[in-house]
Amino acid sequence: MQRNKMNTQFKQIGLISKPDTKDISKTVQSLYKLLKKADVQVFIDPETAHHISLPDEQVMPPSSLANRCDLIMSIGGDGTLLSAARALVNTNVPLLGINLGRLGFLVDISPTEMAVQLKQILEGSFHEEERIILNTQIVRDDHVVHEQSAFNEVAIHRLNSPGLIDIETYVNQRFVNAQRSDGLIIATPTGSTAYALSGGGPLMHPSLNAIVLVPINPHTLSNRPIVVDGNSEINLRFSQRDKHEAQLTCDNLVLPEILEDDLIHIKRHPKKIRLLHPTDHDFFNILRVKLDWSKAPQT
Repeated sequence: MQRNKMNTQFKQIGLISKPDTKDISKTVQSLYKLLKKADVQVFIDPETAHHISLPDEQVMPPSSLANRCDLIMSIGGDGTLLSAARALVNTNVPLLGINLGRLGFLVDISPTEMAVQLKQILEGSFHEEERIILNTQIVRDDHVVHEQSAFNEVAIHRLNSPGLIDIETYVNQRFVNAQRSDGLIIATPTGSTAYALSGGGPLMHPSLNAIVLVPINPHTLSNRPIVVDGNSEINLRFSQRDKHEAQLTCDNLVLPEILEDDLIHIKRHPKKIRLLHPTDHDFFNILRVKLDWSKAPQT
């Protein structure tokens, strides 16, 4: 008997798994079977190859998966999806998260609901949103010496010293302030629920075109978080008072050493990340669960 093929716009799907994790094999294998049943051609990254066996030509790094596939699925937590997003930043390939831990802000399909929700998504029933991503450059002697994208945030903070660092901030070439602090977080709306939140920053709806600047333990208590337009260009300089060193990170990815005369240039990446969710995706419900807010009133 001939099997009925699912009419899906996603003909080739790439899988990216959380690295160095053995307890996800069952989920990865179940996901692979679901996709094969839907007559989808599957490609995987080297980490996923630890859990399922595919021909060598179907195993490739995430950047190559993005050029080959119609959809990328990350299997892990928010951190795995962040890594996948950075690999997809120059493409228009949508991203979907399979959650293996607690409910995440970004990954919202659990293994127990995977079969039903994936069937609906493959049939075209899903919620899609676009989220901004930041591009960061380290400029030294008028030359870009390093460039990196960040889905959540860019952070500059003191390194190997109990002392504060001095940071000068400019928005669209206009001087904002000079602060002494442990550092500064520059976050997207997506990142407003991550490191920026722990620093006292505001929650921002992910659909906003905005960037928030959150000081980390500022010496002057009146130095508060500030939200600017998402099209703003942000420039940072720091000084090593008493030879204190600073470190720059993008989504917890440590960038090469920054020097006192370096310019850190941050602006919105020209492309956005496309995230797919089940149709019942509810950002506010995720906030209630993750932040332990009060439940909705009963009627």
